[in-house]
Amino acid sequence: MKEFIKKKSAGFYFLVIAVVLEIISLVRFLIWAGSHDGMDIMIILGFIVGIVLGILLMFYENPILIVLTTAAFAVAGIRLLTDSVGSFVDAYQGINMFGDATQVGNIISMTVLIMIGVVASLVSSFLKRVKE
Repeated sequence: MKEFIKKKSAGFYFLVIAVVLEIISLVRFLIWAGSHDGMDIMIILGFIVGIVLGILLMFYENPILIVLTTAAFAVAGIRLLTDSVGSFVDAYQGINMFGDATQVGNIISMTVLIMIGVVASLVSSFLKRVKE
């Protein structure tokens, strides 16, 4: 294990940060969505595909997989925002008709965490993950 870690470079650690943030985001989304009728299979699949590909990238170097990992994480975040447009509209208009205006803070905080993971994955794609 020590030799495995010694061979890794900064890109690997950014990838680990991205995967950990997305696991936390997935758990948080599942807890939130379960209690607010917000389950969306595309968001869950985006998280799961991104996490699985991220874990694969920790062991195998493949430039296509890092693009797919970043895209899967981004799909989950953007889909969460687009599914929540009604809540944003309600918060703006001060009504409760199209969504749940009280959940805008939770939606924004989840999206910010997801997008930090997307940025970490994107940074990882430009850095080497293995020392030479």
